[in-house]
Amino acid sequence: MYEMHLGEAVTGQGPVWHVVTHDRSTTLCGRPLLPADNVETDHHCMPCMTAFRDVMGRRGTGEQ
Repeated sequence: MYEMHLGEAVTGQGPVWHVVTHDRSTTLCGRPLLPADNVETDHHCMPCMTAFRDVMGRRGTGEQ
């Protein structure tokens, strides 16, 4: 299962929600995660969301 965690925005404009890899070591887009005590946001990382859509689309076709 994938999880969402706060991390640096690609644009540097504050924190955004990133999709985190299964091993929780990095985001799908490769941006660093922020400490858990950071403020929340309603913004999402578009590169992560695009990568997540692509991963989920491949699963539906049987690809890995």
